[in-house]
Amino acid sequence: MSAIRKWFEDRTGMSTLIKFALDEPVHGGAKWSYIFGSGLIFLFILQAITGIIMTAYYSPSATDAWGSVYYLQHKTSFGWFVRGIHHFGSSAMMILAIVHLFQVFIFGAYKKPRELNWISGVILLMVIAGFGLTGYLLPWDQKGYWATQVATNIMGTIPVIGKYIKSIHLGGSDYGNFTITRFYTLHVFLLPISLLSFVFVHLALFRKHGVTPYWKMREETIHNCVDPFWPDQVFKDIVFAIGMYAALAGWVFWQGGAELQAPADPASNYLARPEWYFLFLFQLLKYCQGPFLIVGTVIVPALAIAFLFALPFIDRNPSKWPSKRIPFFCGVFSGLAGVVALTILAMHHDSQDIHIIHQHEEAEIQAALAVKLAAKGIAPSGGLSIFENDPLILGKKVYESNCRVCHKVQGEGGDTGPDFTGFGSREWVAGLLKNPKDARYFKEPALMPPTSLPDDTLLNMSEFILSQSGGLLNPNVERVAKGQELVLNGNCVICHAIGDKELKMLGPNLTAYLSKGWLKEFIRNPAAPKFYGTRNKMPQFDKLTDKEMDALIQYLFSLSKDRLIVSERREYVKEKLICFWTTQHKDIDRFWRQILSKG
Repeated sequence: MSAIRKWFEDRTGMSTLIKFALDEPVHGGAKWSYIFGSGLIFLFILQAITGIIMTAYYSPSATDAWGSVYYLQHKTSFGWFVRGIHHFGSSAMMILAIVHLFQVFIFGAYKKPRELNWISGVILLMVIAGFGLTGYLLPWDQKGYWATQVATNIMGTIPVIGKYIKSIHLGGSDYGNFTITRFYTLHVFLLPISLLSFVFVHLALFRKHGVTPYWKMREETIHNCVDPFWPDQVFKDIVFAIGMYAALAGWVFWQGGAELQAPADPASNYLARPEWYFLFLFQLLKYCQGPFLIVGTVIVPALAIAFLFALPFIDRNPSKWPSKRIPFFCGVFSGLAGVVALTILAMHHDSQDIHIIHQHEEAEIQAALAVKLAAKGIAPSGGLSIFENDPLILGKKVYESNCRVCHKVQGEGGDTGPDFTGFGSREWVAGLLKNPKDARYFKEPALMPPTSLPDDTLLNMSEFILSQSGGLLNPNVERVAKGQELVLNGNCVICHAIGDKELKMLGPNLTAYLSKGWLKEFIRNPAAPKFYGTRNKMPQFDKLTDKEMDALIQYLFSLSKDRLIVSERREYVKEKLICFWTTQHKDIDRFWRQILSKG
């Protein structure tokens, strides 16, 4: 064994190299306060290892990025764990870098002759933030896509050069393939090279000047109490690294891996938020609107960065005692307090914003559905193609493209045609029977007169009418019987054909009213004799494919809690509930209601 060791030593000088790396005196003794720098190096190595593994599966293109991350997360053994370590490790790195920076500040380790140590450390903090910014986009999911838009739009507000900086990052005027490839290049190549370069400079300067002892420590103690870096300080560093990894791995297991939202959809109205360490800037911009926007986007960040770089040169007092540096402590911790306050305020506002809350709930549902649909395959056109397998999502897109200009849903849309909020429900049909000229329905052109029948009677009639479609959830047999008597033996058959009662055709045929087949015929040709004939004002949509038509009808049915919906959502509900309960530990009843409300 000794011969082999000697052979390697003669040819590599390995022992000399190891001795040079580890044989460093720690004046004042090994301390737990010195572990943060080594912890950062450990986290960077961990990020590099997990990043290299992920690179083997990742495809940096707008069409393939989401699908490749999905494959890593759900189809590769422990892929979810690797990605989780990388994802949460980036936040851990940011936290530790900030803690290390403040530890250096408190110890006064930025003072002469360590000015360049401090400056290189500030640069490293900015590089680490750059890693988070560029990596956020790479999954090409909703959260990353829209958060990146927020960040790049902030870049674009910088006077004179902002639009050029934004254009360089986007690779053009739109977010697409060039954007993701540029962010990938920054994240995988340029930023690691920058980080390694400044880490080398930082460590070289650190070795030259050594650690900065605790300010209360006497000079004789510093010189007399000297511990070797190996094994005394290394032992503490290793314990800290093991503790960090255990905490990080535990958090990944608790969260079930990193979140992967639904594929990025540029046509959606996603309310974007940046990563947590940029939330303070996002919140600040809310108070800096109009001509004051430059204050939040340029002046405040520039002053903060300039202060950090200039600190070693403006704090010329050689004393490291905090009592001798009160103005600088006040400045630094006031800035920190401001950042923390703005971050908490941003989180608080989002927690109270009903739109954000709804979006989070919808994002959870959409993400689960995306995973379910992706298992059937992802078309070459990209991750968004998976939603073509879900009628409700495709149907909503068909509705947005063809129907919204004339019809409202939840107060949004045109008012030429009937309001589809709650379309096809018992209450919706009863309201139509009560007063077709109501603003929700046909307004003035309606020929059907209002009725003075009691609400309960109208509900009985709607129960019967809807029961014919075969899509009514839990029909009430008693109400159906009462409604049948009212409809078939009442005034309805004077104008409407229904069942065997085929008399005048002043109004639409009510046989199988609002069934899938009835709606399909009606949408394709509302002016057909069995519907509105020459009185029709709705255009025909005969160019919709059968798939688009079926999806549109399912979406219209989904607007009512009373309609039976057949979709992918129904297939994965139970599976998702079990998974959600075991991995997320959230309110299962709330989630159940949310899913059912979406069909």
